[in-house]
Amino acid sequence: MMKATMRKNLRAMPGRILLFLLILVTTSLLSGGAIFASDPGVLSGRVVFRGKAPAVQKIDLNKDVEICSKTHPVDEELLVNPADGGVANVVVWLELEKGKSLPDVVPPTGRKLPTEVLMTNKNCRFEPHIAVMTTKQTLVLGNDDPIPHNTLANLIYNSPFNEAIGTGATVRKQLTRPERRPSQVSCPIHAWMKGWVVVKDHSFVAVSDSHGRFRISDLPPGEWTFQFWQEKAGYLSKLELESGTVEDKKGIYRLKINPGENNLGEMLVDAALFE
Repeated sequence: MMKATMRKNLRAMPGRILLFLLILVTTSLLSGGAIFASDPGVLSGRVVFRGKAPAVQKIDLNKDVEICSKTHPVDEELLVNPADGGVANVVVWLELEKGKSLPDVVPPTGRKLPTEVLMTNKNCRFEPHIAVMTTKQTLVLGNDDPIPHNTLANLIYNSPFNEAIGTGATVRKQLTRPERRPSQVSCPIHAWMKGWVVVKDHSFVAVSDSHGRFRISDLPPGEWTFQFWQEKAGYLSKLELESGTVEDKKGIYRLKINPGENNLGEMLVDAALFE
């Protein structure tokens, strides 16, 4: 009797599994999400300045000159690599269209975000120049310099703050709401010091390196929109890709993400965008 029951249950299992999968997929689609068993996608590319690269300018120091002149900070508003034209500090992020949500199921990469993101005052500048964080992470403000600094953050959806930070001190901030665009941080004591913090409710954000290269991993396959921003230009309203020129006044572009590598190649930005 027991053996007969077991055989009956085994025969019924494939049907039950199929029914379970159909229910799971249907629920996901109705909720606006997507389930994907394939590999996640990676979006990469390189932002390149078209024109003569502007020379790097040292900051005109007017405070704590003896300390700050030892490493003499430069103007970081537009940094173009003189060797290959790469534009540093271009921020690229996934910008969800209205009514669209991220998938409920994400690829099991095992990668975990750190609980804290450090932005410190170092050599009379902010390090990093652009800090990227999610609403579940904690922003840690530090000071590695032998002089005091203030960190003033002009936030819109989170409460603005202005924190005095002594040498070796740290201040922790919870920014629980995503910001629509990068938010400027500055030091009222040293007027030239400027940086940015990017706060999103997801981790699909990248900042281009000194060669203009950026890379966003673990993207769900499908069609998504991405926004491109640079400190001096603001939204990159025109990009010349290998596949053709795309334009949008808010720097938002629809891209199809396939499983695996999705390399946009060199993306030319004209010098006129930075004027």
